[in-house]
Amino acid sequence: MADTIIIYYSLSGNIDFIASDLSKKLGADLCRLETVKNYPTKGLMKFLHGGKDALRGFKPELKTALPDISQYVTVVLGAPVWASNPAAPLNTVLDALDFSGKKVAAFVSSAGGDCEKVIDIIGARLRNATLCATEGFVNPLKNPELALEKISAFAERIKS
Repeated sequence: MADTIIIYYSLSGNIDFIASDLSKKLGADLCRLETVKNYPTKGLMKFLHGGKDALRGFKPELKTALPDISQYVTVVLGAPVWASNPAAPLNTVLDALDFSGKKVAAFVSSAGGDCEKVIDIIGARLRNATLCATEGFVNPLKNPELALEKISAFAERIKS
């Protein structure tokens, strides 16, 4: 069994791409979060529903069972940026899990910015832990070569 787990939410595939490659580099287990009620994936409704929930700090019910993180040394969290906040499903994770004694890292992906702000929000919401490594990605699927380089560097910071 791995000593690292990546817990993440992806709506449009960007976070899936990052989590998959990062998992290979770290030898990590993956836990892809799915919500009971799916978010729209296209058009204005995608931004309205996702942005509203992120701004309000909503914690959607998850279809995915949260993992027992007691067996892991390192926990990596990943989420898209929605309305300058982490995607709402990550709120459920941050509220439900106790990260005491864990090495915690986080990555986010956006279409144009606010990555540092969102990473700061995630760090502030962690209970009994601090972030040891972070990374922000802008449109990783549009420039996968650059994203893969950043993922490699991020993996090395997590390992150190």
